[in-house]
Order: sequence, then structure tokens, then C-alpha cells
Amino acid sequence: MNVMAINNMTPQAFALFKCPHENVFTRIEQFSKPRTFQTLEDIPTTGGYLIAPFVCSEECPILFIEPDATSVSEIEPTADVSDIGFVDDALEERRAYSKAFKSVSEMFDNKAIKKLVLSRRLNCKLSSNLDAEKLFLRACTLRPNNFVALWHTPVSGTWLVATPEPLLERTNSVWHTVALAGTLPWNDNKDALWDNKNKEEQVLVKDFIATTLKPVTEDMDISPTYSLRSGNIQHLCNDITFTLKDNVNLCQVLQTLHPTPAVCGLPREKSKSAILEIEPTSRFYYAGFSGPYLLEEQAMLYVSLRCMQLNANMATLYAGGGIMPESKENEEWEETVRKMATMRQLIKRN
Repeated sequence: MNVMAINNMTPQAFALFKCPHENVFTRIEQFSKPRTFQTLEDIPTTGGYLIAPFVCSEECPILFIEPDATSVSEIEPTADVSDIGFVDDALEERRAYSKAFKSVSEMFDNKAIKKLVLSRRLNCKLSSNLDAEKLFLRACTLRPNNFVALWHTPVSGTWLVATPEPLLERTNSVWHTVALAGTLPWNDNKDALWDNKNKEEQVLVKDFIATTLKPVTEDMDISPTYSLRSGNIQHLCNDITFTLKDNVNLCQVLQTLHPTPAVCGLPREKSKSAILEIEPTSRFYYAGFSGPYLLEEQAMLYVSLRCMQLNANMATLYAGGGIMPESKENEEWEETVRKMATMRQLIKRN
């Protein structure tokens, strides 16, 4: 297909993404419907933009956007793009969260789980129609240290992500992931006062990822724990680098890592089943992952943590937090409020 023909076509799917600390973004467009998959084993070995949900289903499959057209552009500051008119389901969400939290607490009483990530969503009605691309550029400006992505397909609709957590990325032959857990408001004090609940949660996540990766990796190195800023909050983090064993492919590593305890819980399968039963609404693509996959032989896949689903006059925000046996409901609720505030800032006028 020639360039003129492409320029006259409307893409059926696209992805815009900015890597951390970069001042440019990449646009990928596909002019046919993107392919869908139910397992990571089936995804192509060619380059594209990969989008995976928290749990695959017919309604929410793995998506693969192929690069019929690709461009790179500089990030230019943009004005405020919309405003929150009102939040129409905050009280209902609070009641639903309380009910779900009680169910999780009962699982701790029965010693069925060690940790479970409980999430919720919030529908924000907007006072004007949303320009998704301007919102993406605003996120790039306000979240320079995050991976920022905007994607649209006929199956998924439109999603915006501004996340601090790499699931899996490669530089030459070295792979990198993180153990991320715990949340506090950000301040300039580098010696944040992390309580035992946050520290224990972080150790659980780090140990699980290291143990899970050990059979498929070599030369693993785990950094000391440090505080990682993401907008107006911070997390405890360890960088984990490694090389893959000769007989291991990328899909095997993704299946090993996803979903991480940072978005699911421990034990993983019990926690995942509990989440599907307890949470009142589907996560869809929240707590999944996305990113450029085998483009120029590189991969950079990030967990969809700080994210929202976009419609013309509605933004549906998602956030969650790790529940431990000592967790208190009001504190965990406020943690989700802080996390959502990092995304509400993008659509709220100064």
C-alpha cells in the first residue's frame, strides 16, 4: 500500500506511547481490525503494540495492534482539556468497597490468602467533550517519569495509562522488571516513614517475583529498596535485572510474571479467583499490561496501573491497593482516593 493511500484511510486501531524520561512519543496505526487472542502463547512474533487485560475473556481479549503506519513526534505542552462536572457514583462505590473489604478480611481470618489487591472504579462525568490526544499530551507533560500510553481498538474502546511499573523491558540482552508495593503521599523528604504493613507487602512482592523468575532466568540482580515517585504518591520499589536462559522465550516470561502480586495478591491463583468473585465490576484492561512489543527487536511492557477508560463525556478511573491482615478499611479507601487523584489531575482544570 502506498503512502498516499494510507494517508487517506482512517485507522481502526491506534496506540500512542511515551517512554519514561523521553520528550517524544510514538504513534502506531492499524487500518484493519487488530487481531485478538485468548492466551499469550498465541501472540505474533512480529512487532506491534501489545495490550493484555487482567484476565482474558471473550469480552476482554489480548489485543495486538500492527504498525501499518508509524511516526515519532515531539511532545508539546497542551492546555487543560476538560473538567470534571460531577462524580455520580462516589457514594455507591464507597458502599461496594466496604462490602468487598469485609469479604477480603474474612479470607484473612481463614488464612486463605496473605495479600489481596482490592480495586474499584469511579465514573467522572465531564463538562465538555474530551479530546483524548490532548489528554495524552497533558499526561506526558505532567508525568515525565511514567510510561504514558493512549490506545483505541473497536473491542477495548479508548484507554489512557500513566504508569510507573514496568512488567518487562529489555535493553540489549538484559531484562528488567520491578517489585512495586506500598503507597504514601509524595513529599520532598527522601526518608519517608514507611510502616510495617507497607514494608511487609513489599517483601512479599519482591520474594514472589524473584522466586517465580528463578527457573527461567540467569544472573539475577535485585537492587536495594527505594522510594519511587509517581505523581503525588510514592511506592516502595526494587529493580530486578536478569538474562533469560537459552530455552526460554518472551511469552514464557510474561506468563510467569502476569499478574504480579502488585495487582493481584498471594497466593496468586487463589487471589485472582477471589478478585473475580468479590469485586463488583470487571477490571477489563486495568491491571493488565501494554506496550511496544518486538518493535525494532525491543520490548517495553508496562502494568496498566494508573489508568482510565474514556468516552466522549465520561472518564472511568480505576485504582486498587494491597490488602494485608493488618489493613484498615478507611486507610485503604484513602489510598485508592490518592491514586485516582493522580489521574483526576489530568482532567481537572487548575
